[in-house]
Amino acid sequence: MADYQVTSATFDALLKEDYITQEIVDAINKATVFKSKLTRTQTIDGRRAIYAVQVAVAQGNGSRAEGAALPNYGAGQFQDAIVNTFSHYARFIVTGQAEVFSSRNAFVQFVERTLKDTKEGLMLNIGRQSWGDGTGTISLTSGSTAQGSTTFTAGSAYGVLWGSVSTNTTMLYRPGMILQFVNYSTGAPITTNGGQGYTVTGITGTTITFSPMLDATVASGSRVTLVGSYNQEMEGWLKMVATAAFMTGNTSTTLNLGTTIYHNIDRNTATVWNGNVTDAAQAALSLTLIRAIKDALFVRGGLPDLCIGSTQVVRDYEALLTPNQRYVPAIKLEGGATAIEHDGLPFTKDKDAPAQALNLVKTDEIRWAQRNDPDFIRQGDQILQKVTGYDMKEAVLRWYANLDTPEPRYQAMLYNLLVAP
Repeated sequence: MADYQVTSATFDALLKEDYITQEIVDAINKATVFKSKLTRTQTIDGRRAIYAVQVAVAQGNGSRAEGAALPNYGAGQFQDAIVNTFSHYARFIVTGQAEVFSSRNAFVQFVERTLKDTKEGLMLNIGRQSWGDGTGTISLTSGSTAQGSTTFTAGSAYGVLWGSVSTNTTMLYRPGMILQFVNYSTGAPITTNGGQGYTVTGITGTTITFSPMLDATVASGSRVTLVGSYNQEMEGWLKMVATAAFMTGNTSTTLNLGTTIYHNIDRNTATVWNGNVTDAAQAALSLTLIRAIKDALFVRGGLPDLCIGSTQVVRDYEALLTPNQRYVPAIKLEGGATAIEHDGLPFTKDKDAPAQALNLVKTDEIRWAQRNDPDFIRQGDQILQKVTGYDMKEAVLRWYANLDTPEPRYQAMLYNLLVAP
């Protein structure tokens, strides 16, 4: 039987739009738990979404005595929130040798495997970014790493001490990731291997093995990001829920972002634009602490509909429940996650959540700002395009999006908890 010869037309036919939309969009929406009820919204100004935020109430209010002068007139004060989208890509190559198959069935299996790899990689990346602060920090380096090394020790997932426990891997690394090392404070590159990055080849506990060898010494506490991704990732939970002080604090429990601005509005001057963060100062999780953060959120009008923690925090929370406290059997969330409900609030876990934090989420106030559903870059009508100078073709999936919350005051985080591995 003759071999099956693949053409760009047959490849493109298998990547039809309804297949991509169904598979890839579903994967993105399931990438992290707090998006289980996510409301998607299109941007309205090209690369940006713009909406008005009331930062001060109308001044023309007041109670007066009979016959007294009316209050001075005045309107509420508004500022524009501007949500810029970030560019996300997934790229794969098909060599000339891979264009010849023994049968059409073999070709279909190859394409489905390639798409599955693309989808899983996108889910991994978006799931992590959804919790991050926009810098792209996967973790910090724990200890100095000498030039010529092929391993480093990871710690402080997302760049914060409470991101991971010391005896446990951050769980954010995977073999095949291509990394760079940047200065913690300035974000200036320490080494990118000439822009090619360092490929993760193995993970043992908190030890990350990579190749090639480091071409420069990397100081302890340096940021580790995907190559080329520093400050180019989505502004996720840690930035949404932050306060001005939490954003700029230069400690191992804060973000050190060097700015108090979130989506064009300064949290220093527009206090209504602050989220709610409480430092547990290494106290163990307790019902008293949970009640305190819920009450602090309630005072600002926040009524969360989901509580998310790491596997460690969920374990410690479940240990607090006793038979005389009201809770109901596990419930099912969209995307397949389960939750227990206690005190009127579903409680669930996310594999990417910072290990020592409890997160109170109002999910209908978290939304996509995006320019498009994920789609392939086309040349004419073709998805698969020739790579100049090589016997191969490539396909590039693109998606322009960011996460946004128009009401940060309705989100809260209890962080820096004491948890066992």
